[in-house]
Amino acid sequence: MGKRILVVGGGGRESALCYGLNASSVVEQVFITPGNAGTAILSKVSNVEIKQEDTAQFCLNRKIDLVVIGPDAPVVSGLADDLRQKNIVVFGPSKAAARLEGSKSFATEFMKQNSVPLPPSKITSDEKSTLAAIKSLGGFSEVVIKADGLAGGKGVFLPDSNAEAKKAVKDIVSGEVDGIGNKLVVQQRYHGPEVSIFVLSDGKNFKIIPIATQDHKRIGVGDKGPMTGGMGAYTPLPEWMLGNSQWGKIADIAKKTITGMLAQGNPYQGVLYMGLMLAEEVDGDPVVIEYNARFGDPETEVIIPVLVQNDVDIYEMLSAAASGALADYKLPTEIRGAAITICLASANYPAQPLINQTIYGLDKSYNDVLLFHGNTKKDDDNTLSSGGRVMFVTGLGSSLELASQAANSAIGTEGVHFHGMQYRSDIGHRVFQNRRQL
Repeated sequence: MGKRILVVGGGGRESALCYGLNASSVVEQVFITPGNAGTAILSKVSNVEIKQEDTAQFCLNRKIDLVVIGPDAPVVSGLADDLRQKNIVVFGPSKAAARLEGSKSFATEFMKQNSVPLPPSKITSDEKSTLAAIKSLGGFSEVVIKADGLAGGKGVFLPDSNAEAKKAVKDIVSGEVDGIGNKLVVQQRYHGPEVSIFVLSDGKNFKIIPIATQDHKRIGVGDKGPMTGGMGAYTPLPEWMLGNSQWGKIADIAKKTITGMLAQGNPYQGVLYMGLMLAEEVDGDPVVIEYNARFGDPETEVIIPVLVQNDVDIYEMLSAAASGALADYKLPTEIRGAAITICLASANYPAQPLINQTIYGLDKSYNDVLLFHGNTKKDDDNTLSSGGRVMFVTGLGSSLELASQAANSAIGTEGVHFHGMQYRSDIGHRVFQNRRQL
């Protein structure tokens, strides 16, 4: 009998994970809760509705071999602990280990204790001490202000004025921004390209997925406008951006993180997202901007397809980390191919997205393109938008240029579209601009 998997989540990241698991030769069936309109059409995948407190019983009833937790909230709330208490194999860290994402003050203290490079940072707990920390780190235009908790992805501020800085601090301290209590982290604002690195760990051993990606957080072309959950990503990064010397330093950061968590008695099991900046302030060396306790979104939408194209069995990869067998698992050392994913977002996103819009073009065939659903739902024969980031159009190719052409050709009135749709046509622009200048 083949393997039976439960994926927790229902966005673009989970759609990509289901695509990878669906392609595995050893997987018989994948359940996803709650899933979306796209996961429901994969041949081995079934959408199910499960309350978090009922997850363990569902797994025992259906003889689930592996649970893969996608989003941040169930990871940080301790779903993995609940399942492991019932001897269910889980890909996802414990509640204690997930504090690397769930508490920015914990992560900051951890990095300082374990000599993990990060920008100069101060932890504060009231308005007066926070404003003093901002001043000591160079003033409002030189800092990043972070609420301590997840804050629904809305707890990081890069103020452009003293008034903006004061408002951010006041909102966090007063509870207007939903963090953890009133703790804040004030960090010096470094400059340089940001890269996303994913580290598999079984608690003791770790292996870096040999694909670096770059997310595009702002809503508009040219990195303009409000911050979002991510408007697109691409892989691979060119060597001029991320060379061999930096990969060695990245491996050192991963080692310090995984061994540091183990030494604290909180072994990290699952995937660790390391949001790094190749900072000009330290001669282009990597520093940690943030940790996430799960795969990134939209980075997963390029990582998983490229791994599948390189004959990586996604179930075996995830299972090796979840079951403590990572030491004997081998990832390919050379990765061929490129991918670019473009997010199709609702009108008015990220503020108040316009939803319930019919999505057209999903029934067409597109060359070298995968369509990953984010916030979608079925309504009779129609597929509708149900949130801010609606679809992720992933183009594949032997080069970034070909991948970009494939993705962009599948978007618009002759491709995938819906009323009020907004997207960025310049995903990967840093690479393409550099090549044009050479």
